[in-house]
Amino acid sequence: MAHPQTTPDTAPADEALRSVRVLADAHRLTAASGEVDHILNGILDCVARLVDYDSAAVYVLGSSGRHVRHYWWRDESGAVPGRDGALDRVLEAGRPVARAIDTGEPVLQDESGGSPEGAPCRTGLVVPLVGLHAVLGAVHLHSRRPGAWDARAVEMLQLLCAVVAGTIERSRMQEEVRVKRRIDAEMLVARDVMQDLIPRDVPDLEGFDVAGVNEASFEVGGDYYEFIPLPDDRWGVVVADVAGKGIAAALQVSAIRASMYALVGRELAIRAVMRHANRFFYDSVDAGRYVTLFYAVLDVPTRQMIYVNAGHQPPLLVRADGAVEKLWSGGVPIGMFESPQYFEGGARLRRGDLLALYTDGIVESSNAHDEEFGDERLAQTMHAARAESAQVICQRVMEAVRRFSFGTEDDRTLLVLKAT
Repeated sequence: MAHPQTTPDTAPADEALRSVRVLADAHRLTAASGEVDHILNGILDCVARLVDYDSAAVYVLGSSGRHVRHYWWRDESGAVPGRDGALDRVLEAGRPVARAIDTGEPVLQDESGGSPEGAPCRTGLVVPLVGLHAVLGAVHLHSRRPGAWDARAVEMLQLLCAVVAGTIERSRMQEEVRVKRRIDAEMLVARDVMQDLIPRDVPDLEGFDVAGVNEASFEVGGDYYEFIPLPDDRWGVVVADVAGKGIAAALQVSAIRASMYALVGRELAIRAVMRHANRFFYDSVDAGRYVTLFYAVLDVPTRQMIYVNAGHQPPLLVRADGAVEKLWSGGVPIGMFESPQYFEGGARLRRGDLLALYTDGIVESSNAHDEEFGDERLAQTMHAARAESAQVICQRVMEAVRRFSFGTEDDRTLLVLKAT
């Protein structure tokens, strides 16, 4: 890999010009292509234009700085990606690459060992890729000639590696921007999906004042509620919270909503609905995914309600006299186990009673002292506003939660049914 011959008069000027061109080309690597192989191959091209070598490797560390993420190796036969075994060895304590990365200084030595591929060599040189805040990797050269590189060559390679480190940092920032844009796009899709799932209007139920509110956090979560019309003046009421956030949670909410609609439409018993919904979710999602869900059938004329609580926050039934009942009966979250048992509970609403169905974003919102809002504050807030409409009660609760909490940790969903 020898360079063109020059005369003594033109050599210094040509050398300086060539060096400047090499540095400029190194600076432009990420602009030409963001592909890792292109950048690594380009780095070795730039090195070859500055100094001679018989074989060379470039190592780029991962973001943790403890592992080699990318590796490219080259000799007279061409360039090939590195082998995993070589990646494990080069960072072992005491080895030249590890020393250069640890110290941030070049390591120049005569070697009796071999190149990364086992070819014999006489001289080795490792120049670290020093970025603004950390060492990003190293360039490792080998030559069969003793004393292959003098102090000036080492200095030029250090300058080149500084430019290369900047190129790598730019490439990483570009990748971070691409990832952020993709995540932002996914979040927009997820938010649109969730907005389509949340009812825009609540049903007009004779003898009840009904209101619902959903406030999304910065990230899209998996809160969902639904009113499903049934024969004989009955309504199915669903409140659910899928574990996780983002588009995956939104799609899982969509799936559980579709399954609940299909099962409820078949007029199955409540426990049967929950068993089938659990089996569908268990078979359809990855292990560890689940959804807490409260499902009730409300008989409007009698104000009688039968329900199953599948691991969800227990709805609060705040009686007109201030007494509070929690609707616990049910079982484990949907999708957690293959064949769990579910048990029904019942409640009857009397005139002046308030029923609050909510997700954990309400009661688990915490203040600066890490205290949770809790169901006791929820019940007190509702009872204090009991003379107001269901819509106003929802507003009072949400305002109380916002005043209490230290930022928005989760989506917040609240349904209030007031027996009038």
